[in-house]
Amino acid sequence: MDVFVCEDTAVSALGPLTLARPACDLTIGAGTLIEFLSHLGQVQRVLRPHLQTYLAALGAKRVPHWGGPLLPQRASLSSSEHGRLMLLVNARLIPSRPALMTLRSLVEAGQPGLVTAEDALAAALVHRDATGTGDAAEIVNAVLAGAQPFDAFTTVATLPYLDATLPLLESPQDLLTAHEASLEDMLVVALETGRYAEQQPGLFVEQTDTPALAAMVAETVTIRGGPVLIDATAEVGPFCCFDGPVRIGRRTRVHPHSWIGSGTVAGHDCRLGGEIAATVIEPFSNKAHGGFLGHSHLGSWVNLAAGTITGNLKFSYGSIRLWESAGASRDTGLQFFGSLIGDFTKTAIQTALSCGSLIGPATLLGGQVPNHVEAFTTQLGDPTLDGPAGIEPVATAVSRMMDRRGVPFNPADRELLRAVAELAGSSDG
Repeated sequence: MDVFVCEDTAVSALGPLTLARPACDLTIGAGTLIEFLSHLGQVQRVLRPHLQTYLAALGAKRVPHWGGPLLPQRASLSSSEHGRLMLLVNARLIPSRPALMTLRSLVEAGQPGLVTAEDALAAALVHRDATGTGDAAEIVNAVLAGAQPFDAFTTVATLPYLDATLPLLESPQDLLTAHEASLEDMLVVALETGRYAEQQPGLFVEQTDTPALAAMVAETVTIRGGPVLIDATAEVGPFCCFDGPVRIGRRTRVHPHSWIGSGTVAGHDCRLGGEIAATVIEPFSNKAHGGFLGHSHLGSWVNLAAGTITGNLKFSYGSIRLWESAGASRDTGLQFFGSLIGDFTKTAIQTALSCGSLIGPATLLGGQVPNHVEAFTTQLGDPTLDGPAGIEPVATAVSRMMDRRGVPFNPADRELLRAVAELAGSSDG
């Protein structure tokens, strides 16, 4: 089965986390949509032009900056691929156990058609006959070539609408609510693989036949609620406390005396410390020191310096509003909401982030930070320093951080930073 995960025009509504990375490579629950769809077949990404250009330039030299898997490059379908069913999935699909079961049942039924969620297209199952035409061939080719967004399928009247439910991410707050809703079920799916063994009640450690790759978990770790999954090669120091559900990725280090609260998932190659709760930390990011991080989502190559604190609850205990550009705001209806922080962002020591903060990628932050910070902005509370963040200084900082993790900085990374700065309206070099 060929599976194509495709971005539509609404992906930009998800906020700062999708500016420098695909929506399908955001961690929701226990993993990303890309990882989730790999259970169905060979997956390819169909992305916005600046991200597709980045992946093409990066090639097979290295994993993309967000740490997701290398996938085959998008290419024209050959004649040998005709006569097959193809599954196209919206990159905003929320990965969950019910969604996986729904997609499997659609594939097994083999009936071409469309699945919608509200007014958007969630998935399309199409058939290509031996001539390479078949159902909606022109739209299929246009979408896979990047000439049309995934939304274009909604104009195809010849394909029937299938009776199925596949929820999509609609707004920034959905990154938090969908994560919390799907996490526990997706951890069960991970446990069902048989790769994890229970080391103590509630603590499950990934097993490996190579002793050097085994996870290192101190005996003094306390599990107050499970499940807590620790992947191979991760390290958990002494006197840490976990309130599950929690997942810690490969090569991630949890420093001694850390408190990792319910709903927290850290990707691979992260550094964790202090108090963290109900938060996703994407691969290669650091929250290694004291300070509170709660009900938030951090992109990759983010570093929160010592003493950085996120607010996640208003002193009035009311619902939190998200302040966007041009002074507009929306009521999330959520009592707990921390910060959504884009890739490549760094904070200085003692930085304070208010609840409901939307922080663009490649920002430099310090002091009391406004609720909304555009990409490539320096916001340190000093008029002599604040303003646009230049591409080259950001690239230099990213290069140094990558070097510390043994990841070579590639010219494609610099060009991606330049493309993101242009999209965000800041091309100061």
